[in-house]
Amino acid sequence: MTTMDYTAIVGMVLAAIASAVSFALMANYLFDHGLADRNDPPMNLLVMYREYRRHTREQTGRVNPLFRIHAAAAGTFIMLGVAYTLARFIFKWTF
Repeated sequence: MTTMDYTAIVGMVLAAIASAVSFALMANYLFDHGLADRNDPPMNLLVMYREYRRHTREQTGRVNPLFRIHAAAAGTFIMLGVAYTLARFIFKWTF
């Protein structure tokens, strides 16, 4: 494994942890305020996101930064994974 491999793996792990923790905090917020039901396993994520944004905007006048942290972390995880995969294919055929 090369430095690129380790860098990509560490970056993806950190992004995945940040995304999971921020989503767990958002879900707990929804459960605590009675906006989602813990006993309803097939929850629609888009509905949860919309409900979280709507409720926090009503409460504080703006969307909680936790939502933006989650979106950025999930996007970073996806972008790092795609970039790493493409880089591995490119480097595989050039060396």
